[in-house]
Amino acid sequence: MRLPSGTRDWLPAELRRKRAVERVLRDVFERWHYAEVQTPNFERFDALEAGLGERVASQTFLFVDKTGTQIALRPEMTTPVARFVATRLRDAPLPLRLSYVAPAYRYEDPQEGRMREFTTAGLELIGSEGREGDAESLFTALEALDALGLHDALVDVNHAAIVDGVLAGLELDAPGIAQAKALISGRNIVALRARLAGTGRAAAVEEIVRLALTRGRDDVLETARRLCHTDAGLAGIERLRHVLALASERGYGARLNVDFALLRDIEYYTGFIFEGFASDLGFALCGGGRYDSLLPRFGFQAGAVGWSLSVERILIALERRGVSP
Repeated sequence: MRLPSGTRDWLPAELRRKRAVERVLRDVFERWHYAEVQTPNFERFDALEAGLGERVASQTFLFVDKTGTQIALRPEMTTPVARFVATRLRDAPLPLRLSYVAPAYRYEDPQEGRMREFTTAGLELIGSEGREGDAESLFTALEALDALGLHDALVDVNHAAIVDGVLAGLELDAPGIAQAKALISGRNIVALRARLAGTGRAAAVEEIVRLALTRGRDDVLETARRLCHTDAGLAGIERLRHVLALASERGYGARLNVDFALLRDIEYYTGFIFEGFASDLGFALCGGGRYDSLLPRFGFQAGAVGWSLSVERILIALERRGVSP
């Protein structure tokens, strides 16, 4: 009898390795004083929809219960945790440090590192709106990857306001900005040139194209600063400089690069964003960032930053390296 596509059984030895990875992650979360929480596997879709972008919402498993309420299997954990904080922890002193290791579900085309049922682990720092909160989120992710034995993992960083600030100089309308950002994120350079050709700013377009293809540090930030046309974008550049300086102090500097094309596909990200990866894998190991606009959608005024990873992807990376968790 066949299982539903995108799901799997776990044999005893496989499950032992999976549980070992989860223990390592929980140890890191506890060292940083993140308390584990648990939310339902399914929730009202109107609650989850508040934080999901169009693509992730389209991948959500939906059904209607006997009362006619539209229910969704959660596709990620940040939105449920935001709902949880806004409804159950409104009076708790901030900042809150919360973690989770939990199943999630997305209707995707199954392939290596991408299943329809998977285990997501991560943490959320609620009520910390400064640059140090961004840095803490980044450092916990790097420490988790190192604790798992993935010392070769690298991290790309960006700030959501920088791309908006650069594109503001081309005077695109809202749909045009959204389309350009999608092409930058996909590094679709041919289509990006074609989309921006009508702006009449050929030199600026070519610089944006080059920026979308480049990873770096001060050189990328300097180019972005020269092209940026908004105060928010310039503030984002300085915020990245600060986080990178803190990372260098902790010995992480050589593992970080600024990637102008890093634009995560969930709409709640508002500032600092990052993704961890290994050069021999075709998918990200972890990712996250700042989402100051999400909790206010649930009536709770607080900024937040966090990250998550797929335990199954970590297992693939460890197996390829012959590393035991």
